[in-house]
Amino acid sequence: MFLLPNPYGREQVSLNGEWSAIVDQYEVGTGKRMWLDREPADKSEFIEYSWNGALKLDVPGDWNHQVPELWRYEGTVWYARHFEAQPDPDKRYILYFAGVSHRCEVWLNGRRVVAHEGSFTPFQADVTRELKAGDNFLVVRVHNNRREDAIPAMSFDWWNYGGITRDVMLFSVPQLYVSDYFVRLKEGTTDTIAADIEVNPPFKGVEVNISIPELKLKGKAKTDEKGIARFQLKPRKLRLWNPLEPKLYDVVISTAEDRVSDLI
Repeated sequence: MFLLPNPYGREQVSLNGEWSAIVDQYEVGTGKRMWLDREPADKSEFIEYSWNGALKLDVPGDWNHQVPELWRYEGTVWYARHFEAQPDPDKRYILYFAGVSHRCEVWLNGRRVVAHEGSFTPFQADVTRELKAGDNFLVVRVHNNRREDAIPAMSFDWWNYGGITRDVMLFSVPQLYVSDYFVRLKEGTTDTIAADIEVNPPFKGVEVNISIPELKLKGKAKTDEKGIARFQLKPRKLRLWNPLEPKLYDVVISTAEDRVSDLI
């Protein structure tokens, strides 16, 4: 799955803060369906876990530094939190994790939405269907077990941290939005800018605009059958980046929303 570009520049709600946590030393949480926020229906029903009164961990952060007993812990910890939402039917919602050490599975309102491996790489899930108005329940199963065929392996030269170690955010985007872009010099030239801009869903015929205000440069193109609009722009005076005189330009990318609504 693609990764949302420029995440910190998007409309977002932070899900950082204090999360409930349950240490699953014996790996029984999956069988007990701990991704559900269950309470006994009556005095005769017995549920072998409870999120009420559970351990509290800060997100982002590793569990090693927050609880002395978890300093050397290697295994599984379940994280959970409630949050409020009021979804707009004209938007889509992306749940984004900037980093979890090392492997995880994610459930929203009882539905598994994504799994990921890799401590330092972000990942996301489109949760438009799972998100509901009012209270939402988010659960993440995190484990930092070492494996011979993975990173970290059984022997390595850094501490085996575990936890939700980077930001967690919920993004809202239009029903059709820019899902990826690549702006660079055209190969073999120093005076021509090439750009590929992708929209999601990958409709054909969507009008996409690009501009570089400082260069007074504008371009317009329509997406192909893969949902990609391609540009070649030739500015009059382009300063190239170099280590002694680094130069960056602001780039503005947008879609023609009236045309998008027709396609949807």
